[in-house]
Amino acid sequence: MAEKNRRLTGSLTLNGISLMLRLGALPFEKIEARRVILDLKWNGVLFADGIPAVDYSCVCDSLGKGLKSQYDYLEDLGGDILDILQNEWPGKWKVMVHKSFPPTDPPMERATVTLGE
Repeated sequence: MAEKNRRLTGSLTLNGISLMLRLGALPFEKIEARRVILDLKWNGVLFADGIPAVDYSCVCDSLGKGLKSQYDYLEDLGGDILDILQNEWPGKWKVMVHKSFPPTDPPMERATVTLGE
């Protein structure tokens, strides 16, 4: 089959996307930006008409331009990420947002919120 007519379905996983933003409901968490790590998964037609359905660079660029610089909650950040992805690349997205060392006692290494399918 010629490549331009090839149609491949499956899943695409983008791991370890790194954002710098303020994240947290407590006042001291809003002082400095922190690194927030994302894992994304998309299911659908990966390749059709000789073109990949999702361009990794465009995903990162859209997130960098479309997100606010501060969020109180992981859930709000994850919801905005999911909205951006579904508007640009319709399909079944799963978004995992990781917050390293949230302020808890006893200490916790990370909190993760998963949204989407």
